[in-house]
Amino acid sequence: MVAEKNTAFGESWKAMAAQAALANQALATSFFRSFLSVAKGKKPSAAATANQLHKAALGVLGKGLAPVHRKAVANAKRLSRTKLR
Repeated sequence: MVAEKNTAFGESWKAMAAQAALANQALATSFFRSFLSVAKGKKPSAAATANQLHKAALGVLGKGLAPVHRKAVANAKRLSRTKLR
């Protein structure tokens, strides 16, 4: 059981790191576009940026919890089986 938890923890960190990298790229692009819009005289939307940050954080958390959830559900199914003897 300890090995399963270590594996799930490692998968979780790997998934979170990958998702964080993707979110950082998307946020950097968004911020760059905001700077360009300011240079053109337009006002950037603070609400859109806040919404994007919120979605990015939830995406990272979701990716991190998925491997742990899969292992927990698999363990619950395995442990709930009755042995027929």
